[in-house]
Amino acid sequence: VISTRLLTELSKNGVTLFLCDNKYLPNTQILPLNTHYNQLGVYNKQISLAETNKAKLWQKIIKAKIHNQKMVISFTSNTEDDLFMLERYERTVKLNDSDNREGIASKVFFTSLYGEDFIRFSSSHISTALNYGYTILHSSIVRSLVVYGFNTYLGIWHDSNQNAYNLASDFIEPFRPIVDYYCYWKQDSIENPVSIDTRKDLIDLLNKKVLIDNKTCTVEYAIEIVVKSYANYLDTRNISSLLLPEIIGLD
Repeated sequence: VISTRLLTELSKNGVTLFLCDNKYLPNTQILPLNTHYNQLGVYNKQISLAETNKAKLWQKIIKAKIHNQKMVISFTSNTEDDLFMLERYERTVKLNDSDNREGIASKVFFTSLYGEDFIRFSSSHISTALNYGYTILHSSIVRSLVVYGFNTYLGIWHDSNQNAYNLASDFIEPFRPIVDYYCYWKQDSIENPVSIDTRKDLIDLLNKKVLIDNKTCTVEYAIEIVVKSYANYLDTRNISSLLLPEIIGLD
């Protein structure tokens, strides 16, 4: 039983609550409101961001994602041809990723990890586990964005009218390969629906280490650094202000 009093206390303490469906996949997130002293000021900075700025930001985010995919390949399948292609795609990402290097690189990446027969948006056990892990990362990013006063509807590249968390959908991209990395090593033991042990492991990915700003820290703390650096970027409009994670070897 979860009471209204408990929900209130969770919100007071900045705790995000997830509700799951009958397949144990998170489908609802409860977040506290009014957690930042200057939400209108942050909103005005977000809304004034020019399209040219967004194009540069998205280019940097996609470069970081492909770089992390390359790192995961080097730690797992270590296929020379795939590493070469990802290196080339990373170098040639254009403003706003106008040539869709993200999509092309992801196809190479997933095939290298899970084989030619893998279909990302299928109902397979791997896809189900990926979805669970991505949801955990995405929700942690949403929580941090709310704490820093961001309007999560206002994304950089994502702009869906039906997505209340467009901005989180932008910033999750360099973090996704962490989940892919875990699922590669566990692909033979992952069940569908996802078992409680796998769910615990996927949640625990928030405690794994990544490299950001030349420092090693947990994924959860790296998320906060990314969000804080975006707040700094909105003040400076200096692309180097945006800090993004680099994946290192998982335990």
